[in-house]
Formats: sequence, structure tokens, C-alpha cells
Amino acid sequence: MKIFLANLGAQDPSLSKDAIAELLKVSPETLAKFEESYQAYTLNEEPDDLYQQNSRQAAEQNHAIDVNTAPVSADTSELERRIVDELLSQTSVYIFDGNLGTVQNFKALPDGTKPVALQEITSLPPAVQPQLTGALMKRDISEDSGPMLLYQYKEYLDNPNSERGRTAYNMFRQGLDILDLDALTYEIIGTNPNSMGHWLPQLVEACRGKHFFKIPATTIAKVPLTLLQLTRQEYGGLTPTTLSIVDIWAHKAFQLNDDKEYFIKTGTYSSKFDFRNAHVKGAKEVRELGEYLLYIHFQALQMASYLSSPCIYKGLPLHTEYRIFIDCDQRKVIGCTPYWEPQTMKQRFGHGNDANSPHQIHDYIIYRAHEDTLMRRYQDNIEKLIAEVENLLPDLHLHGQWSLDIMQNGDDFWLIDMALAETSAFYQMCVPKSIRMPTPENWLPQLPER
Repeated sequence: MKIFLANLGAQDPSLSKDAIAELLKVSPETLAKFEESYQAYTLNEEPDDLYQQNSRQAAEQNHAIDVNTAPVSADTSELERRIVDELLSQTSVYIFDGNLGTVQNFKALPDGTKPVALQEITSLPPAVQPQLTGALMKRDISEDSGPMLLYQYKEYLDNPNSERGRTAYNMFRQGLDILDLDALTYEIIGTNPNSMGHWLPQLVEACRGKHFFKIPATTIAKVPLTLLQLTRQEYGGLTPTTLSIVDIWAHKAFQLNDDKEYFIKTGTYSSKFDFRNAHVKGAKEVRELGEYLLYIHFQALQMASYLSSPCIYKGLPLHTEYRIFIDCDQRKVIGCTPYWEPQTMKQRFGHGNDANSPHQIHDYIIYRAHEDTLMRRYQDNIEKLIAEVENLLPDLHLHGQWSLDIMQNGDDFWLIDMALAETSAFYQMCVPKSIRMPTPENWLPQLPER
């Protein structure tokens, strides 16, 4: 991209980013060359820190083998198979095929099956030891984190409006992201209403029998406890055997086809600020999809940020998108905004601390080149979408206020994401203060009676 910008600047060295965007508006061929230059010269540069690294770059580093230290004789394939079977026996998936949503549980282990023992793992060279089984996992601290987290949560509930209470709440929420998992912490995390496993089945049911909105075919897997604990480990320290187990588990749990392409996210996070994290295509990438998901989750916890499909956010296809705020109890729309809201986007790409980085220059120019089209489509369709959303609400059995994201592709409108309204961007801007009703938090799981 530096080369391409230099060529444009040679015609007029005083060209600003806005002026370049104006030039690209009227020349799809030049816009295509601009994008090709960015893809070729800038997009694959190695970043300096974790927060800029994408899952492909992290995977390549983890697959690099030190020939001086790596053992070559240890065959772990049978052990991997047994561990994957253990993990699958604890896995349930929700499958929406574009029409119906169903829950599938994988078969239990045959009677008499012996679980993988710690001795089997420690008998292997450390560099190839698996770091999980269906029952075993690595932890940094031996004590369970769940009781301490509940203590902090109780401190907050007892003192919600005090500095003591706010401090306890912040420690509780941070602990959910960084502390080792145990059975109780795992159940607490499972109560998060923003999780896709909570709202997507309800959205699918609300759309049944209606034909305006589309929902992408989706598979959601509830990750077993010991596998989820890997996100609390240093990603660069995971062994090849561990990553292989995660990849094989994901391939079977999501019933992947090496010839297809997929869009992936964790239950609450897509990491689409770098589109290579979200889009998986090609047989090699499909077979590594498990470790990409693992890295996206690990990275998220560490942060606890005229072509038909112009690209932004390091390759994210730029479609017209709508964020509509809804009240599921009152069954009405309470606010709306373009997802790519102009002032927010131009401030982020054009005036942030990293505004002079090649990525932000690229994204600013691409956005400005398509801003008029995006906003025109938004204005042309928003009233119709509000009416269609309100037609949906009587059958959407969620409670409280939510954001609902809609993506336009041609003449089709896809429901692609939801979250509690108060945790969503533009809430303060779009929802009048007089009608805001944040959902009371309840992080207490319903545990089975013993």
C-alpha cells in the first residue's frame, strides 16, 4: 500500500486521505488496485505485539519446530484419539441449518473405557505432552477460583453503590476472564446472556414462519471445561499435541468440510477487527480451525479492541449494517444507528493514536470512499427494517433491552448478532435516557441438587 499511495502522491503530493478517497469513488479499477496493493504489501506484515497479531500468524509460530530440541520418535496419535473421544462425550452442539435448530449430543464413551491417565501423559517427552484430557487440565493455582469469585460477587451485591462494592465487582469480572477454571467458575461463565448460545436459538424460533430476515446456518458448541481452560494458558506454550487435539475436536464437533469456508467467533467475540481471525477457507485452515478459535479466545481474554464488497478492518467485507435497539418486554424498537456510524468510524481511523499506520490509512480511505453509499442504503431501508423487527418481537422470547445487528447483502437482510443493550456500542447515543432499563445482572448459576 505504501507503494500505491506513493504513486498517487506522485501525481499530486498534496493529496490528503479524503482526496484519495474521492478519486477512488469514481474509479472501481483504481480502488481494486489500491486494495490489491494493501493485501500484497501491508496486510501480512508481522505485528509487534499480541494485540495486533492474528490467529494465522500465531498458528504459524506455534507450528514452527526447533529441530534441535523437538523429539521425532514419539507417536501421540492414539492418545490424541482417546482424548478427543473423551472431549466429544462431554460436548453438545446447537445446529441451525438455515431452517431448523436442533441440539445434538455426541455419544458417551463405551462402558469400561479407561480414561487417559496422568502417567500416560508424563511418560512422553514434555515437548509433546498433551495439556488436557477429558478430566485433566493444567492450572496455575491449585485452589479453586469459584468460591473466591462468589465471595467478590456477594461483596458487590451487599455494597452495590460503594467504592468497596465497585472494586469487588471489577475483581469478580476480571477474575472470570483470567483465573483458572473450576467446575463452579465454568457454570458462572455459562450464565452470560450475551453468549450466542443464549440468544440465537430464541432468534431462530422468532423467525420461524417468517420470510423477510435470514439467519446464517450456524453451529454452536459448548466447549468442555478442560478444553476451555486452555484459553487461560499462554498460547505460545501449547504443545503440538495439544493443538492437534483441539483441531481434531473442532473438526468433529462442528462437522467441518475441508472444501467449505467458515466464519468463526467465540460465544461473545468475533475478533473481526482483523478479518483473518473470522474467515476460514481452504483445507489447511479448516483443519486448523480449532486452534484459531482457541487463539481468538485467548487474545480476547488478554485484552480484558464501488466494489460489491469493499474491505475494511484488515480485510473485513464492508456491507451496509444496521444496529437496532429493541425492548423485548415492551415489544418495540427504542433506537437505531448505522453500524458503521460516520463520525465514529472517521474518528477511529483518521484521528486515533495510530492514525498514521498503514492499516488505519487504508481503512479510513476505504470507508470514506464508500460512506455515501452506505448511508444512502441505510436511509433507504431503516424504516422498513424497524417495521420488520417489530413484527418479529412478539415471538422473540428474550427479556430486557437488546441490540440487534442486521447486515445487508444485495436485497437480503441477515440477522447476525445480538447483545444486551447496555453493553453495546451506541447505546448512550441512540437510546433515550428516560427509557433505558439495563438488565439486572445475575451471575448465580442454577446448580443441580446433590
